[in-house]
Amino acid sequence: MKIDLYSDRAKTAVQSAQSLALARGHQQLGPEHLLKVLLEEKDGLSRALIQSAGGRPDAADAATDALLAKTPRVDGAGGQLFMKPDTARVFDAAETGAKKAGDAFVTTERLLIAIAKEGGDAAKILKDAGARAQGLETAAAAVRKGRTAD
Repeated sequence: MKIDLYSDRAKTAVQSAQSLALARGHQQLGPEHLLKVLLEEKDGLSRALIQSAGGRPDAADAATDALLAKTPRVDGAGGQLFMKPDTARVFDAAETGAKKAGDAFVTTERLLIAIAKEGGDAAKILKDAGARAQGLETAAAAVRKGRTAD
């Protein structure tokens, strides 16, 4: 993961996901943590993209909460956080997607699309909520109207 290639909002999302995992006593940072913080974005861009892609953001949020609630807690781990392999694949897919699109930075919508493609349980949550990667890509392209993230 090359954090310097991430937009300020994407960096904030990654940091918030790490904070969420630590606050819940989770030892591993998963795509579900990132999905949760994206669903809580103030401007609701991720929620809007899910809806535009034919999905149900409230269903995705509820399923993400349920998954996080059943993730084992580890007390006394000293605040050490490990990255799940799915999370590494999400970051790689987001960086690859940004590069293919001609973006200088990885954006939050690229992270959301990457979760839908490579996010393991989080990808299944999006799929079950009606949002697939291709639909999210189409929705993101419509919002961007040909602009790139520079």
